[in-house]
Order: sequence, then C-alpha cells, then structure tokens
Amino acid sequence: MPSIKVAKNSGFCFGVKKAIEIAEEVAEKNGKTYVLGQLVHNERVIADLENKGIVFVDDINEIPQNAITVLRAHGEPGTTYKILRDKSITKGANLNDATCPLVTLVHNVAIKLKNNDYEVIIFGKHDHPESIGTSYHLKGKDTFIVENAEDSDLVVDYINKTNYEKYAIISQTTMSVYGYKKLIEDINSKLIDGKFDEIPLNLRDLTKKYGFVDTICNPTKQRQSGTEELAKESDIMIIIGGLNSSNSKELYAKCKEIGVESHFIQVSEQINPKWFEGKEKIGVTAGASTPDYLIWEVVNKIKEMTSGKKEFVKLKI
Repeated sequence: MPSIKVAKNSGFCFGVKKAIEIAEEVAEKNGKTYVLGQLVHNERVIADLENKGIVFVDDINEIPQNAITVLRAHGEPGTTYKILRDKSITKGANLNDATCPLVTLVHNVAIKLKNNDYEVIIFGKHDHPESIGTSYHLKGKDTFIVENAEDSDLVVDYINKTNYEKYAIISQTTMSVYGYKKLIEDINSKLIDGKFDEIPLNLRDLTKKYGFVDTICNPTKQRQSGTEELAKESDIMIIIGGLNSSNSKELYAKCKEIGVESHFIQVSEQINPKWFEGKEKIGVTAGASTPDYLIWEVVNKIKEMTSGKKEFVKLKI
C-alpha cells in the first residue's frame, strides 16, 4: 500500500484559528452576527459558520445599523471602520476585530515607510483584501501593486517614470517566499542607479534609496518550506485549500514548480482514485485556512481508495 504523508505545519495558522474562535464566541453570545467578506478563504469553514448564525456579506451596506459585527482576519482599510462608526458599530461595543496581528504589522510597516518619505510598492494580489487594506494606508487605489515575480519590468518602469526620493517594497503576508526573492533579484539586475537592500523589520535604518522589507509571515514560510520538503520526495501532491486562498495557491504553485504531479482540491469528494495508480509516495498539504478535519477526511479518503478499506484515522497535524 502507498505511503501517505502530511506536510509539516499544514492547516490553520494561529491568525485564522483566532478569527474563527472570535466569530463563534460572538455568535454564541449574541446570536445573529455579521461578517464583511469571507472571514477566512475556505468554503467549507464558511458554510459551517453560517450554520452557527453568522451572516457573511460582500457589501458593507448590507450590515444593519447597530449590528453585531466581526471583521475578518485579512484586515480592512480605514474607510471600513468609518462606515461602521456611522452605523453605530464600534470597537468595545458591537464591533469585534479579528484582524491577524501579522497583517496589522504589515500596515504599521507601510505607514512608517510612508512617513519616512518612501514610495511604497506592494508585492501582492490586486483583489486580495489584505493588499486592499494595506493600500489604504499608502495611496489608496493609486498604490502600485505588483502581482507576479516575473513582472520586475513593471516595477522598474514605474520607478523610472516617477521621481520619488526613496522606494520600498513590502509583501502581502501570504505570497511566495521564492517569488519575492526572485522579484527583488530581477529588479536589481535592471536598475541602473542602485539596488534594493533588505530593511530589517525593526525599521531602524530608513536611509536607503531602495529597500525591501520581508513581511511574508512565518506561518506562510513554514507551510511553503514543509510543502517543498515533502513534494521533493513524493510521486504526487494533494493540496487542500479554498478557491480564494492565496497561500494555498502558492503551495500548489510550489509543487508544480518542483515538477511533481499536483492536484488542488477543496474537499475529499473531488479526489479521483485514478490519480494514485502506480504512485508509491503520496503527499498531502493544506493552506492556512484549511481546518484539520478536512485534512483528516482527505487522508482517510486516499487510504480507502488505495487500500480498499474504509477507516477513519484522526491525525495529529
């Protein structure tokens, strides 16, 4: 029978776990609770929370006056808090902020860089709530965001067309570690008047003309390194994550880059038994918004398909 291994650090990160705990506790205590956007990027988790009385809305105008409200882990722009205040929804009363502290850290880094005369560029996804929230602290919709590691030319063109004294690059917390490194290296190979050097997170030295800050969070780094390690020794990788989960997509991209057969799924029902024909080493990994029970379901489904025996083993992730 094939061996099945789960990558180190797979599943919920502490920020996601805390956000879910906050939402569940608030709903249990107060009843109907509103959340703007997806609390976490996982369809199964969202459905489970809806069954507990939590209402998810995409438009802030759908949140009633004085409603019990929870803000998601990805962070929000300041305009969100202002609109909620106008609805008499405030912290300490009926607003519960589940923003991940590591996202708040990125906001603080962005603000300090801006206040020290840096033109700040974000390595992130244009439509991701975290990048949108960080953009608010910089130049709003005019903040320059680069999505792909291969788009160094766009960054260099932007620098050449503008005339700021200093430039800094920061990253969305869930982007590829390798991709961020590649982006910086490619930019540096094309700049003619300097290079981007790392600015430590303490931001003590803000004199560099070009600098970048490593704001990819440790949980993301741990999942990417654990997935890479397992993918290199596997015949096939199964990646579990929400359709809109940035960090899960990065895990899938990393497996594809290594060259191992890879399949990105949301639930165990999507698994095809033909995938495992002739495979001896099966690897499973999961993004930071994937609960342990989904990982257990997938692993046990694979065991059933490859052994012909139906069993349920609860794993320690």
